[in-house]
Amino acid sequence: MSPTRRELVQATRARILEAATRLVREHGANGFSMDVLAKEAGVARATVYEHFRSKRAVLDELASSSTRALTVDSRLSHNGDPHTALRDMLGAVCRHWDENGATVRELQSLVAVTGAEPPIDAVDGEYLRAVVAGLDAGGHLRARWSSSEAVDALALLTSYPTYERLRGEPSRTPEEIESLLALLAVSIVAPNGDGVAHAAATTSGAPAGTARRSTDGAFGSAPG
Repeated sequence: MSPTRRELVQATRARILEAATRLVREHGANGFSMDVLAKEAGVARATVYEHFRSKRAVLDELASSSTRALTVDSRLSHNGDPHTALRDMLGAVCRHWDENGATVRELQSLVAVTGAEPPIDAVDGEYLRAVVAGLDAGGHLRARWSSSEAVDALALLTSYPTYERLRGEPSRTPEEIESLLALLAVSIVAPNGDGVAHAAATTSGAPAGTARRSTDGAFGSAPG
C-alpha cells in the first residue's frame, strides 16, 4: 500500500470515528445505527464495514481511544525531588479531570454498552510507583505505609471518582480540590517544609495563604 493510499485509509477511519463520537455525544451509544453513522461520516455503508465489522467494534474503538487520552502525561519532570513530583502530580491531575470531565461522562455511556473497564485512573502506574519509590528512598513515607500501599492510596486519591466526589456542590475549583488532596496525602507523606503542604500554594494559582492554612496544620499534627 502506497503512503498516499495508507493516509487516505487512515483519514477515512478517523472520519468515521469522529462521526461516531458526535453521534454518541448527541444521541448516546444506543442512539444510532451503522447506516446513520455512514451518513454522518459522509461515506458508503460498505466503507464503514471495511473499517469496523460491527457497531460494537466502533464503540470498542471509541472507548479504547478515549481511555488512552484520559491519562496524564507520565513524563512530568520532578528534577529528582519526590515532593516536587507529588506536588506536580496532584496539580496536573486536578487540571486533567477538570478539562476532561465531559469526555469521561461520554465514555461512561460507552462502558455501559461495551463492558469495557471505566477510565478512573489519571496517572500511569509506573509513574506512580516511581514517585513513591522516591518518597520511600528519601524517608518521606510514614512508617505505617508500605510502598505498594502508598501507590494504591495515591491512585485512589488521583482517580476520577475521588475528583468527582470532592468537586462537591456547589462545585469546588480544581485548585480547591488540589488543596484537599494535599490534606489527604499527609496521611501518607511525612511532614516536610518543602512537601505536599507547600504544593497547593506554589502550583495551584490559588492565594498562597489560603493553601498554606489548609495544609500546614495537618502536616504538623498527623501521627507518624
